[in-house]
Amino acid sequence: MNSTFIVNFVGRATPTTIKQLATITHENGGKWLISKVNFIEDQVAAVIKVDLPTSNMDIVKEAFSSHPELMVQFTDSDTTNHNADTIYQMRVDSNDRAGIVNEITHVLDDQGISILDMDCQRVFIAGGGGVSSSLFTASLAIRIPQQVDINDVANELESLSEDTRVIVES
Repeated sequence: MNSTFIVNFVGRATPTTIKQLATITHENGGKWLISKVNFIEDQVAAVIKVDLPTSNMDIVKEAFSSHPELMVQFTDSDTTNHNADTIYQMRVDSNDRAGIVNEITHVLDDQGISILDMDCQRVFIAGGGGVSSSLFTASLAIRIPQQVDINDVANELESLSEDTRVIVES
């Protein structure tokens, strides 16, 4: 019998630390179903959905918990997978402005769309003649209800401003 749980952790780590935790999971018959691991300098924040034989669960959990520089939390989960047909990757590009993230999330929320992941970047561009601006890019993973068409979502996001462009990647 298998068990599935989500492990969240933050703290000081290296990519080698993450590789060691993945190896311990694999050596104990487990796999990472979904993982989001983000580094800023030597700090890490991660959320990982793990599935493994119940008999090895304590060994794997102890491997995560015993790392001295990580704060770790476990949550029981189920093995339900998202319907891949309703998950999309998209990128939203626009001139940066106050409230743009709020505008994007309102459009998605109003249609019952779940944001699975959102990564926003702002890039400052210094132009000639003293003119400067910032560009905004958001990479999103979203799950849409069956009755919603991804092209309609993209069009509605693009209607937020003249300079907003949406690229549906999958």
